[in-house]
Amino acid sequence: MSYVVRYRPIVISIIIFTLNALGIHPTIAREIAVRPDAPVEKVSQQPTSRSGLGLDIGLQPIIVADNPKNPSQNRIALNNPRQSPGLGVSARVGTLGIGVDVAKSLTSQVNGRLGFNFGSIKVNRTDSGVNYDSQLNLSSIQLLGDYYPFSQSNFRVTGGLVAQNNRFAVTSKPNADGNYTIDNQSFPASSVGTLNGEFKSTNSIAPYIGIGIGQPATEGLAFNADLGLMFTGAPQVTLNASNPDFNSNPITRARIDNKARQTEADLKGFNIYPVVSVGVSYGF
Repeated sequence: MSYVVRYRPIVISIIIFTLNALGIHPTIAREIAVRPDAPVEKVSQQPTSRSGLGLDIGLQPIIVADNPKNPSQNRIALNNPRQSPGLGVSARVGTLGIGVDVAKSLTSQVNGRLGFNFGSIKVNRTDSGVNYDSQLNLSSIQLLGDYYPFSQSNFRVTGGLVAQNNRFAVTSKPNADGNYTIDNQSFPASSVGTLNGEFKSTNSIAPYIGIGIGQPATEGLAFNADLGLMFTGAPQVTLNASNPDFNSNPITRARIDNKARQTEADLKGFNIYPVVSVGVSYGF
């Protein structure tokens, strides 16, 4: 019987470790393994060295021998060697514009991030014989999860959703002859006015997947970077002439709509938006 009492804390530790490795939440694992009369609390511990490719399950039971003469009264201490639960704020710049994130550590290997992005980029382009002054207006809110597969690394794999309202606002310019080419037909600028359009993505809520480095939920100042893909869907295009007579005339209206469909066909392959960003974070 003395052996049972002596090795009980070690057995409990092994049970907690095994249940957690199988994916059972640490709190539930602890309740299964520890009797109600064995108090459980968190204690601090110096970081331990572990293999870089091992699964960081985020829970390492250790035995705190408060009463060596009576091992049954010893406490089980649960420790997370990667990080303590924290909160971080990030500022970044990239292809989604200027962004701000709030990150929260959920487990030893998973962070949740909520952020927003905004900004504008001016772009000049020519499409099917029409010159455009374009402005990319960026506006999005993102909800992401970061998974850290390596216990001693800040490398992360990221997935989530981006609610985005990114769009091109375009204003056409006539060619050198003062004409617009619409649906393979030339029209003088005086009859068209200006040709205005908008390009926007099909998916207002776009899936996102990517990789990155940085741990914004740990204490102190840190560098962060992300590289990923946002699945926006093929662009939708609307075009209108500023001259109401030209815009509403059935014949010219049909040509404007055909021009919009031609542009959509040209852009059909652009259904993925690249995301690149760098920034800094501060954790509390």
